Amino acid sequence: MYGDDDRYQIILRAENIPNVRLFGKACPYAKVKVTTGPQKGKLVGQTEPCMRYLSPNWTKIIFLEFSPSEVTELEVAIYDYHKGQHHKWMGEATFEATSVFQSPGKVQSKQIGRREDSRLYISIEKSIKGPARGHLQLHLRGLDMKNVEPGLFGLGRSDPFFEVAKKDADYSVGQVKWNTVYRSEHIDNNLNPYWRPTNIGLEELCYGDLEWPLKVSVFDYENSGKHRLIGEFETTIADLQNRKAIRGNADREQAILLSVEEKFKTYGLLCVLKAELSEVVLAQ
Repeated sequence: MYGDDDRYQIILRAENIPNVRLFGKACPYAKVKVTTGPQKGKLVGQTEPCMRYLSPNWTKIIFLEFSPSEVTELEVAIYDYHKGQHHKWMGEATFEATSVFQSPGKVQSKQIGRREDSRLYISIEKSIKGPARGHLQLHLRGLDMKNVEPGLFGLGRSDPFFEVAKKDADYSVGQVKWNTVYRSEHIDNNLNPYWRPTNIGLEELCYGDLEWPLKVSVFDYENSGKHRLIGEFETTIADLQNRKAIRGNADREQAILLSVEEKFKTYGLLCVLKAELSEVVLAQ
């Protein structure tokens, strides 16, 4: 019924979701369901839970197939994740898919809850913009990271994790977004972190376009969710492959400098241990 040209990506984030827990903070995740048209009642997908943070920037991409000629209403409901327990409803909003896609920046937001600053944001982008199908096998480690967490008596150490984001821009309205597609685990008290390898689908990562602009950012993890930026850099898949470590897993010559643009300073190095394409097929 639908082809590649009818395939889209839903990207979600929220700000200041009302907390539904009496003690501690909720762990919100979102479910997306179609409520009109030929797919009425279909659960399209759900995000990962964002632990104890009420302004989540979810990384899980949700795929949706629809025709802009149809009216496709989407119900986005947010729940508090409780392992092994009932997941409590936190709020919801309804969006029409074609309307979102045709909006400036391809994004809309709606209020959730009573507070005006409690908002749910949805972006809808074309899912396939290049011919590549497959995965990127990515393995990174950090070296000589700047300690941005002084802690009590200056004894603390940063707890680094990294994110990979792709660039989405609507230059007609001067809007540029970096949508996060992967977030690593954090490593406690370590300025030379060695993260687990990961496998990222090319459709999620770069819409199948191997030259698509990407950004890698390293943060110091905070339980509050207000993570501190250590440094970042813009890149592409080809650039990551060209910077792969040659002289072992601490190859400083091949490593990429982490910087903070507005401060014009370097805050550590990132070593690319692996950046290989797998199962790649070029669509006709």
